Amino acid sequence: MESIRKQKENEWLALLENAINENVQIRANHRFKYKNKNLGTFLVSARRKPNVELIKKIEGLGFVYKTVNKDPESFLKKYTLQLSKDKKPHKHRYITRFNASILPRKDSLSEKSILKLNRIWKVKFGDIRKWEKPETDLDRINNWKEYRYNKELNPNGKWFDYRKYMGRLYGWVYTRKRDTDKMNIISEHFSKKELNELKKEGFFK
Repeated sequence: MESIRKQKENEWLALLENAINENVQIRANHRFKYKNKNLGTFLVSARRKPNVELIKKIEGLGFVYKTVNKDPESFLKKYTLQLSKDKKPHKHRYITRFNASILPRKDSLSEKSILKLNRIWKVKFGDIRKWEKPETDLDRINNWKEYRYNKELNPNGKWFDYRKYMGRLYGWVYTRKRDTDKMNIISEHFSKKELNELKKEGFFK
């Protein structure tokens, strides 16, 4: 029984992480749905129980309860302090939290606090902390559709072509052509007509 509950919990966490990575405006209320699932209810339930371990996992992914009421500067300082003390920081989780809770409010942050995080980030991860919005799967899907319907760049109206025509999109699209599971995850963003076109070009096989 316990394993079934954990499995279900992990499914909700995976769904939440996917929503965060797509920069979805997530809300902890019963009205919020993502991919036709009651993700908002899951978040409300975790907070009401309260399930401390589960809340830590949720916030570790990047969703912070009552984010709207938190001062951006204070939140960044707390985040920076946590990273500085973390002996084995999980880079992906820190990136996800940064993209979800700090980057959208960068205009409200002081240069001093930003520089401090940049220094600690360099020490912990060995690279530069970028402050530009990262490209999401939703962005790539929209760019892919723009390519498909661009008659000048793509006169044959194909979804897949040589790298010299597709540019940066090529690698991302190629991966999804070879991996049906990855294609199924994003299939809801395409119309029936578009899905039929994709199948004719070898996707979903």
